[in-house]
Amino acid sequence: MSYYEYHVARRYVQFEGALRELPNYAALIGKKVLLLTACDPLRAQLEGKIREGLEKPAAYWMQQRLAEESPRYARYMPMTDRLDELRRDMTFEFYDIGDRVVSEPSIRQVADYVQSRGIDTVVGIGGGRGQDFARALTHYVPVKVILAPTLAATNASISTLSVLYSSDGAHIEQYWRMDNAPDLVLVDTEVLIRNGPKVLSAGVGDIVSTYYEALCNLRKTGRTDCIPALSDRGLQLAVDIMREQVPSAMEAVREQKINPAFESVVSMIMHNCGPLGMVCTLGFAHILDEMFLYFDAAHRHPHGLRVGFATIPMLLYQGAEDREIQQYIDFCHQAGIPVTLEELGLAEVTEDQWMQAYDATVGKSGTLQSLPFAATPEDLIDSLQAAKKWTKH
Repeated sequence: MSYYEYHVARRYVQFEGALRELPNYAALIGKKVLLLTACDPLRAQLEGKIREGLEKPAAYWMQQRLAEESPRYARYMPMTDRLDELRRDMTFEFYDIGDRVVSEPSIRQVADYVQSRGIDTVVGIGGGRGQDFARALTHYVPVKVILAPTLAATNASISTLSVLYSSDGAHIEQYWRMDNAPDLVLVDTEVLIRNGPKVLSAGVGDIVSTYYEALCNLRKTGRTDCIPALSDRGLQLAVDIMREQVPSAMEAVREQKINPAFESVVSMIMHNCGPLGMVCTLGFAHILDEMFLYFDAAHRHPHGLRVGFATIPMLLYQGAEDREIQQYIDFCHQAGIPVTLEELGLAEVTEDQWMQAYDATVGKSGTLQSLPFAATPEDLIDSLQAAKKWTKH
């Protein structure tokens, strides 16, 4: 018998121009809404889109083209009077967290503000940091959460976890989990298409590493068929879909033209194929990344690119076949994901320094014990050394 649980947002919505319709969706969730922004240098532009939505009636920005294509979108067209009525009784307030680190003192400060203003709904607008902030506030105040990711650089929008750092941002201190998943994830592809290839590469690295972590978890525990819908085969199919779609999605970003492959890849990054989240939990590659953050050089690269690389030593530790490892490396070349420690600026790190990094990060947080199989600090370090040898082939 197996324990089966997964968290998904109550509603996931993705379309071009979605931010202008954010007030309409928020009207179905709360009354006093705090729009928490962490999206410099695009903050003014993104706030402008939302303010346009606030200044016009509900029907103004609704798209007839989408109504003709999608019955689900079309059902909101007759609701505009009701939405306007709800919005008249609502307040919307912007609050920019600037460059504040997602740390316990910073979250406590914002939570005090939320409580003093009687806020009942918080919208986390930005990349992983803005979303982590919004989720973490639920630790102190009973707010509903909407996530509006402005980057496709991580799969943060599918998570109920917030990663909390030290006040200086140098290392991870703890993880907080929401009691329930967010009420809404609203994704504006018009915003995401402008992020550039490196951002999408990071998002691809994050979600694909998560799929491979799930495969590693299942294979190392010997439970590859414990839940048929989430078996080794199901996860492998998700990897195959990404492998097929990513080249065209990257081309869409380079040409700044949304295409079906881009929409497909974004949806997989942002929502992780729903139930696959059940086995896609913190894994070996993400634990290696926690060690990477000990070194200043690693901070120059997005999280998704770091865990995308860290999948290579994980596959080696898992004992994956040479063919599977090479196939993944070939995919990394296509997707713009690093395949060597040298690309991350970590090629000269010695084994003693890796152990120091472990002691200062994973050793303190205890995340190694979260794996469903036994692993040691030496296993982590040996896998990195094996990756160095492999990529010299």
